[in-house]
Amino acid sequence: MKVPKIPDWVTTLSLDQAVHSVLESGDQVLAVMPSIHLIQFRNCTVLLPIRVKVQLQDLTVKRLTFLLKAQHGSEFQARVMSQLKMFAREHQMYHIILPQFEQLYREVGKHISFGPRAFKLDHSIGVQYILLEDLKAQGYRNVGRQEGFNLKCLKEVLKKLAEFHAASVAYVEKNGAFNKILANGVYTKANRLVLRELNDPEPFLLQLRRWRMGDQFHKRFVEKEQDLVDQLLELHSPKSEQFNVLNHCDCWVNNVMFRIDDVGHVEDTALLDYQLVKYGSPANDLYYCILSSAEKEIKLAQFDNMVQYYFYHLLDNLKVLNCQSTLPKLEDIRDALNKSGLAAYVVVTRALPIAMMNQFEDEVNDRYASKMKCAMFTNRKYIQAMKDILPWMEERSLLN
Repeated sequence: MKVPKIPDWVTTLSLDQAVHSVLESGDQVLAVMPSIHLIQFRNCTVLLPIRVKVQLQDLTVKRLTFLLKAQHGSEFQARVMSQLKMFAREHQMYHIILPQFEQLYREVGKHISFGPRAFKLDHSIGVQYILLEDLKAQGYRNVGRQEGFNLKCLKEVLKKLAEFHAASVAYVEKNGAFNKILANGVYTKANRLVLRELNDPEPFLLQLRRWRMGDQFHKRFVEKEQDLVDQLLELHSPKSEQFNVLNHCDCWVNNVMFRIDDVGHVEDTALLDYQLVKYGSPANDLYYCILSSAEKEIKLAQFDNMVQYYFYHLLDNLKVLNCQSTLPKLEDIRDALNKSGLAAYVVVTRALPIAMMNQFEDEVNDRYASKMKCAMFTNRKYIQAMKDILPWMEERSLLN
């Protein structure tokens, strides 16, 4: 498989502003060293670790590390990213919204962070980007993607989501509604055609029919997929009568990092990739997080307990933040989950097969992307998981 070309802008990076945001303005940047050997090409982005050598005012030398996430890919991928405003959305989240969320907690005496700090480069590099502190250098790690979140880690993620959701409620009370790019996310009528391209059902439906238990669902899913995007637009349209929060919308195992001490205690949890956030029912994040990334043994068996655990922390944080709006009840969350079966369906047919891939490599060309789409649904682990998940969804009337 052809390796993508290293972007030209790699040799022009300047990080004086970022360094001085971390250290003092009198410190001198001695060298900016992009770690090209560690560069990662993702579907539509490139991730580049950057080491910076800085001379402090006492003449000692300190080394900092940053992570640059920049737009990269084919013309089609660039069009998709631009159409869906993914970098624009993430830029607002990292530079404006998350600092304000964290400030809301500081005002009530709690120190909570929702992810890495974001900075700006000194000069434009010709593509959209996000420059972040490197959490790996601070001891943060992902858990194994195929294994997923164990019960301890899953609780920490749900606790972090509860803090994030509660902060969004307090933010709206203080500042008014989120702007449209954040409130609507990618689910707008203007994005209908792109969403249809991204939600091609054929690879999934083709393999579903070959599964031993898949035939009984195939016809129903064919009908469902015909107007899937329109149904998603309806599902995600604003509903003022329900309890709403700002959803992360991409909270799966790859987008969460943990700092774990020597005895296995989770000291902190960080959420990454805020490109898909939208305002709506927390049912979206609950289905996405648990169904895509919880360990097999707890994904279904502990689902209701984990919803209750999330709700306990949501309620606690809403009270801590002195939210004045009507507090939700556990029944409200459960009712939203019952009405959001389509959200669960999209998770198990789009996100879960990627999470369960034996070897996950991101799409770097159209030919490889096509091959991956077929391989996702022939994975024996995924097929086995769906033999449990589809009957579970059927029992809860989530496939209606």
